[in-house]
Amino acid sequence: METLEIVDCSGIPQDVLARTINDLQYLQYLLLTHAGRAFGPKSVETLIESKANLCCLSVSGAYLFTDDDAGRLLRANPGLQSLKVDTCPLVGPNFMKSVGASTGLLELSLHELTLSSGDLQELAMSGDALRNMKSLTLRSIAGLTDELLVQVLKASGESLESLDVSHNHDLSDAFLSGIRQFNTRLRSLAMSSVKDVTSTGLVTLFSYPLEGLPPPPKLKLLELGSCDHQAVTDEVIALVTSRESVKYNDTAPISLVPSGRGLAHLDVQGSSLVTDFMLETLVETSSSTLVELNVSYCPLITDKGLGYLVSKAGNQLARIHVWGCAQLSDEFFDGHRRINDRTLEIAGAWMKKSGMRSLR
Repeated sequence: METLEIVDCSGIPQDVLARTINDLQYLQYLLLTHAGRAFGPKSVETLIESKANLCCLSVSGAYLFTDDDAGRLLRANPGLQSLKVDTCPLVGPNFMKSVGASTGLLELSLHELTLSSGDLQELAMSGDALRNMKSLTLRSIAGLTDELLVQVLKASGESLESLDVSHNHDLSDAFLSGIRQFNTRLRSLAMSSVKDVTSTGLVTLFSYPLEGLPPPPKLKLLELGSCDHQAVTDEVIALVTSRESVKYNDTAPISLVPSGRGLAHLDVQGSSLVTDFMLETLVETSSSTLVELNVSYCPLITDKGLGYLVSKAGNQLARIHVWGCAQLSDEFFDGHRRINDRTLEIAGAWMKKSGMRSLR
């Protein structure tokens, strides 16, 4: 067996998991969710002694997973390519030093960890650990600042394709300059609930040309949900999807030119300024690529705007989130083009205004 994935370890004693791991000498992928007491010193020691060559490690909610054990485990698995540590309260400086010493990581996901600025500096200064990074997630990381994040983005450079810094309340527009300068191949950007990002910062990030700066990244996924309610505007989305932003000069490497245009996933939840004009922009630029759209709690989106989007978008459009959009009516819910197409989900339309329950 090469893969062990347990979606809920909360009822598994540590001894049981340790005995299981002991029998898996060829284990490469270990994914433990709600690890609780199951993944602690004994499980880690058994995993190290088994000499399994892990390629992927994902652990969440392991409250017995200590900082020392985390460091030892990473050092014992130099071939690790994907690492996710989520809500493990005891990990800290030793773990981050081992992450900084890793050289083969392609994916790193840290979620809801309490790390000091010194711990994060270990990552920011670890050029070898970040130089091949394709996907980086730093969600809800206490101590993450604009300055530290820019250092991380600089070390990652053009290898970085996916960045998630959602729910970090100490970040502001300042880190966006790092993306524009160093991460030109970025295709996925999530910064939901980053409250101090402004429309000015977003316009600057996506405007082209700007003297002395490369073109902005051409994104397929953009999550700006629950940012400041005035941060996301029609102008911002127009710039994100602008064809001008992908016109590279003749000296630009072919590898920098995106393989396709248009957003696939867009989340602008909570924006009080986006209007139907944004939906028209998506029709013009992303009608054949858009898969999921979240306009929940966007009061200026109307029946006609969403109806127009659905009528013009291809059948790859699978989900629209409209929670909290009390202004929408049966004109849209019962009148759009794909009303009988169960492959399109209108999430949040749980009760129609007519009082009849909607199945969509």
